Amino acid sequence: MRIAVMNIRRARRLFATSFLTASAVLSPVLPVYGQDTVISDDGGSEATVLKTITVTARRREEKIQDAPVAVTAIPLDDIAKGKITTLEDAAFRSPNVLFNGQGGPLTIRGVTSLGISGGVDRQPAVGLFLDDVFLARPLGYPVLLEDLERLEIVRGSQATLYGKNTIGGAVNLISREPGDVASGEISATLGTDMDRRFKAAYETPIGDTGFAVRGSASWSGANGYIDNLGSDVSDTDNFNGRFVVTGEVGDGTRLKIIGDYARNRDDGGLWYAPVADAFDFRSFHDFKPENSVDSGGLSVRLDHSFESFDVTSITAIRGHDMRQYLDGDFTASPDIGQAQVEKQRQFSQDLRFSSNGDGPWRWTGGLFYMHEKFDGTQYFDFAALDRTVWSRDVFEQSSDTFSAFGEVGYFVTPELELAAGARYTYERKSTSSEISSPSGTFMFGYPGRAEGDVDFSNISPEVSATYHLSEGNIAFGKISRGFKSGGISPYIEDDGSANSYDPETTTSYELGTKLTSGDGRFTLAASLFYIDWKDQQAVIYTSPFTRVYRNAAAATSKGFEIEGTAQLTEELGLRAGYGYTHAVYDDFVDTVMGQDYTGNPLPFSPRHSFSAGLRWESELNNELKLTAGLEYTFRSSYAFTANNAYRQDPTHLVDAHIGLEKNGLSATLWAKNLTDERYLKNYFSYSGTDMGVAAPGRTVGITLTKKW
Repeated sequence: MRIAVMNIRRARRLFATSFLTASAVLSPVLPVYGQDTVISDDGGSEATVLKTITVTARRREEKIQDAPVAVTAIPLDDIAKGKITTLEDAAFRSPNVLFNGQGGPLTIRGVTSLGISGGVDRQPAVGLFLDDVFLARPLGYPVLLEDLERLEIVRGSQATLYGKNTIGGAVNLISREPGDVASGEISATLGTDMDRRFKAAYETPIGDTGFAVRGSASWSGANGYIDNLGSDVSDTDNFNGRFVVTGEVGDGTRLKIIGDYARNRDDGGLWYAPVADAFDFRSFHDFKPENSVDSGGLSVRLDHSFESFDVTSITAIRGHDMRQYLDGDFTASPDIGQAQVEKQRQFSQDLRFSSNGDGPWRWTGGLFYMHEKFDGTQYFDFAALDRTVWSRDVFEQSSDTFSAFGEVGYFVTPELELAAGARYTYERKSTSSEISSPSGTFMFGYPGRAEGDVDFSNISPEVSATYHLSEGNIAFGKISRGFKSGGISPYIEDDGSANSYDPETTTSYELGTKLTSGDGRFTLAASLFYIDWKDQQAVIYTSPFTRVYRNAAAATSKGFEIEGTAQLTEELGLRAGYGYTHAVYDDFVDTVMGQDYTGNPLPFSPRHSFSAGLRWESELNNELKLTAGLEYTFRSSYAFTANNAYRQDPTHLVDAHIGLEKNGLSATLWAKNLTDERYLKNYFSYSGTDMGVAAPGRTVGITLTKKW
């Protein structure tokens, strides 16, 4: 214990010294991400500056350079075909962030959650929020990012102000809202492998009601890029629709209603093959896959301003249905089939109160409630058998989460603000797990049924200090405690009882600075962090063939990140970001399998991450505008599993686009993965063989858009 305390103290001293040094060195010039160019008139002379970006990373609108939190903001113009269309694309643009569908799926600063090894019950450690509504299950996440105003990646524990499961951070997706004039757009894309996308959107005021509506719909599809026994597989087929209604319903009261629906009918994409074959885009499955995912939701938001405070209410329902049948042996032999079926529904109510004055006091508080009903089943058996008798693991869960939270800030001086807050959470779960084998093959293990009820409570505090040097120039530090609930897993203990596990917690220390040059052309965001992760939920084997959840691991993660932007000229802008993460298991031993993972790097945690982008905009003759961009991203080697049996090689990706625009009509030529880099998007060890699915190679296309 004394050694651990001494190490933490040394880390604090090291971070403090490094922070002050970095601030002194970088303050004159360096830049944050997500900002465009505007030309402002200053005494008759033009000046090139960066446009101010507003974020809601702390659940209220504020300038990104004044927000004492590590956040990457990706604006509307970058969320487009050929640029950023998936969560993986977005993660590549942010330091110390990784997206992998097999894992958490989001990992920030090394903090993630159980992936596919956790069975059907996947509880994220990085929360995804769509218009401030928590999405409880990764299979309910959007496959494609469509019609968003911006995307925010908030790094570090956010347990005080956010609803659930944010011990690693949070990702906010913010839908586009209608404007006060009628407008619309249509676009069409054609690319390699018959990559196609069609989108239409329209927004208009609704008469003289004070309301406006925006609706959008899109379809994306492509032929597969993997050769499976002579046929192209890993195809895509996705539909997305959304509507947003906004308006004033009274003096100081604003209403926003958002509905969305997504339909995915691709072939599942899990075309596992030995790694060497996977890198050649080959697989050998004989089983014809089936895949369908339908997800959507409806939210109603009311904002009302009183004289001294504001009130926000967000009421939402969401859910998804998923069915997937795949090859279970990953070979051309007609042996094994596997499947997963899910049905999830959730209701949430978020009620917030916040100050709106200019005095020295600032406060935020509120209540949160969420109810979730989840049914998930995994199947595994001989493919020749009728699916109705396949061996299975059936998991059903009902959960309720109640929480109350608050934060108070006070300006001790006009420059120094001290703040403290906490969230109290009470969560209860009722669960049943049943393993059965109607076929009599017992492919999922011995039959059994277990039921159980668990409940947990927690207080997650946070304290911070922010020093405002001047507009857009701050230094901050904070200490926060993150909480992720325990539960009952889909697995069953050897004695036939329910497999319950406890919550996991993180204690995070962070120092940061945000700096803006006097001429407004350069900005910087830098952070240093140290995370102490206790009682980490992990999969432990109780025999070579059976497994359960345990609070079996402890880990630490430490590192830093720097993001910057610069408007070099009126036409040329630069963005860059670098992150360093050293995340390792302090203690993790699987005695049954004879594995000691202590000292191993955490999965999905590359030591180095870097991205940089150049953007060019130029007004040509005849009202013609030229735009071009070049993006480079790098991730160093990382593991997919705790034993580090296989590590992804360092990955270098290059994207590019060039386009012309005139009178609302534009044509953009784009390329993704321009250098045809090969890397795995999925991996697991199957009977001692490294199996994987490679990400797509080079993709080139053209997008035509008309706006009016």
